[in-house]
Amino acid sequence: MSGDRNDARTIPARPPAADFFDRPAGTRLGTRAATLAFDGLSIALDGMDPAWHAAFLARYRPWARDLTRWSPTPDLTLAITLGEKDHYIELPPPGVSIINPLAIEVDRGVAGQSRIRVCTFGLAATFSTRGGRGRAVFARTDYDPRDRSMENILRVATAWLAVARGGVLMHSASIVKDGRACLFFGQSGSGKSTISALDRRGRVVSDDLTLILPGPAGCPQVVGTPFRGTWTGGEPVTGRFPIRAGFRLRKAGEKEATTVEPSRRSLLTAEAIANLPFLVDQLHARPDLFAVAEKIFGSFPLRELRFRKDDAAFWDAIDAAAL
Repeated sequence: MSGDRNDARTIPARPPAADFFDRPAGTRLGTRAATLAFDGLSIALDGMDPAWHAAFLARYRPWARDLTRWSPTPDLTLAITLGEKDHYIELPPPGVSIINPLAIEVDRGVAGQSRIRVCTFGLAATFSTRGGRGRAVFARTDYDPRDRSMENILRVATAWLAVARGGVLMHSASIVKDGRACLFFGQSGSGKSTISALDRRGRVVSDDLTLILPGPAGCPQVVGTPFRGTWTGGEPVTGRFPIRAGFRLRKAGEKEATTVEPSRRSLLTAEAIANLPFLVDQLHARPDLFAVAEKIFGSFPLRELRFRKDDAAFWDAIDAAAL
């Protein structure tokens, strides 16, 4: 993007207050409905026009379902309407680029449940972490493309629905090899997309966001989603996979070998928890989020992977570590 680079923290950004969503529903865009169904979690959109409905089913194949042809009740249904506001976040000045701004506020409810309010430039939504029925209200202007606005909301909803069920949506690459998944995480630029591009032996689930949900006996599993980041190679990976290990990425020097190294588990766990988008800003007020994350990241090995960006044999180092 051209222009100065800013993010949502540098501009006034708060989602509408709770009473905004108590007002009359507004104009429905259409009568169609579709569901985004993962293995263990599903979100429906109700009130789509025919063109958007068709585009949604194509964009999110094979997770998208026409709700009229899919009988199970979704975990969350967002009723879609068109509101009267022109935008929900202050628009940037001409020539200034803002990268995917999101404003999120969490209202604590009863029995550990929460109501989430979230907005982008062009879309405001509210829903409960227990699921049920929520609302999503588009702005009148199309500054923010409809698909991008809705995908941001879907990601936020996935993250909070997951944590309410003992899972997380993690900012990490994930690759399945021999029926088990490995997670690769670290700060931006650490090599998540690079390690995905280097892979020659597994199937890349995502190079950006990875959904983790409890499996049998509570053991966490990677669940395939369409949130694949920049990765477009191969067919989409669906289903569930037990987690073999998680690796904090570190780039090695040109003459260094690719190695798997131990590190203080507390440091690796802290960095893994720091890679929980849409949740991390709430950790100071929500010790229950820490408990969920610590349970997940304490159930499989965590190591450091030092790798060269030109070394496609990183699996050799992982296999040699006998994890």
